[in-house]
Amino acid sequence: MSHPIHTQLDRLTEQHNDRRSTVFDVQIALDADALRVHGAVLERAQHAAVMQLVQPHVAGSLLDTVTVLLEGADYGWAVVRWAVADVRATPSRAAELVSEARYGESVEVLRRENSWCHIRQSDGYLGWVSELALCSSDVATPYRVECTHAIATRWQPIVGLEGEQIGLLPWGVTLPVLEFRDRLAFFMSPDGVPCTIEAESLMLLADRPTLTTAGVAEMLTQIRQFVGVPYLWGGTSAYGFDCSGLAQAAYRWLGATLPRDADQQANVGQQMSRDAVQAGDLLFWAVNRGDEPHRQQNINHVSLALDNDLMIHANQRNWGVSIDPINAIQANYERTNDPGLTMIRRLAPSDE
Repeated sequence: MSHPIHTQLDRLTEQHNDRRSTVFDVQIALDADALRVHGAVLERAQHAAVMQLVQPHVAGSLLDTVTVLLEGADYGWAVVRWAVADVRATPSRAAELVSEARYGESVEVLRRENSWCHIRQSDGYLGWVSELALCSSDVATPYRVECTHAIATRWQPIVGLEGEQIGLLPWGVTLPVLEFRDRLAFFMSPDGVPCTIEAESLMLLADRPTLTTAGVAEMLTQIRQFVGVPYLWGGTSAYGFDCSGLAQAAYRWLGATLPRDADQQANVGQQMSRDAVQAGDLLFWAVNRGDEPHRQQNINHVSLALDNDLMIHANQRNWGVSIDPINAIQANYERTNDPGLTMIRRLAPSDE
């Protein structure tokens, strides 16, 4: 027979069940003279909630071995050294690709397992990357602070001082440029290798567009260069995008941080009506899940409006980034009795 404490723990676990943004993996064992609590949580507040739950049930001793990951022995910062590092759902190359971490990005390392690191990215998303993709924590803060320029082309080779190509970096990656000479920008890689990149491929961070009407228009001009880039589930770079990865990358160019997945992004910004759609609005699309009478609308796609008629999106219908009429995509959803466009959000650009 189940003990009431286990039912209470199940309820608490349900409150912290989004593994994209938190960790709550706690087990409770009851012995005749002891209550044992073990597992892992992300934050101290979650641990406090567990202790509040178990205290009324402690008759003898309490053995608490729950790890708070943000305070654990493995916790620290690291910098991504690969052009694009796979972020997996679990510590395995066979696991689902849920996101990507880009060259020079600072990430929090929560714990290590074999040759994998459990990380939290700047958008709050959690996943596992190969430890080979990361540099030590002592360069994380300086590298992030010292970045001065961003790559403004779809991708760009980086070259070592001996003239050999040693990497290929995607659009949007930021670099700590030390000097310009002979049409080249000189910088140090996250792991301390001297590199050069063509100066004309870079944009000064201070010159990047901001979240204004004019800035959104400039951002959409940039995003159009990705038409034809392959669709990649979990992709967030010019090597391959999924729908929310494209939206996130677009607004990152404007200095705005969007959550990783479409259903999370649907909670950001101001809700708009269909007839008010304008360039840069996020369009969220939904399908029906479940059987009658328990069908629910689930957001499964996001696109960026180019105007009131057209949108750009990474999609599996064309298996890449494409520009399509909004009404035509709505008709496709309706042919399968799905709701289609269910929400429109604007990140409220302010006119200059």
